[in-house]
Amino acid sequence: MNILVVDDDLELCTMLSRFLEMHGFTVYSAADALQALDVLERNQVSMVITDYVMPHMDGIQFTEMLKADPRFQNVPVLLMTGSEDGSVTDRGLRKGVALTLHKPLDMGQLLTLVRFAE
Repeated sequence: MNILVVDDDLELCTMLSRFLEMHGFTVYSAADALQALDVLERNQVSMVITDYVMPHMDGIQFTEMLKADPRFQNVPVLLMTGSEDGSVTDRGLRKGVALTLHKPLDMGQLLTLVRFAE
């Protein structure tokens, strides 16, 4: 499975990428939605894990853009957020987010969800 991790927090992005690679996944990373779109043009991905708060556009806007493109309509998107505001989760679900993960991430839960999507 090829996974795209999108987060402007380089440390978190690197940690997630290494963790997923350690468990046998191919991981691409991007610092924001614009870089992510470039990665998606060049690589086939099976899942996107994106942060909510990022420069240029937030993770929900990015998801909405992905879901508008027939090539990516069936790619599940997991949204990471530090916000406890339930409206973020609700808005994400309406725009195509499969699941919202709250920070700090439970890496065991993340691994279970990714394996379930395989």
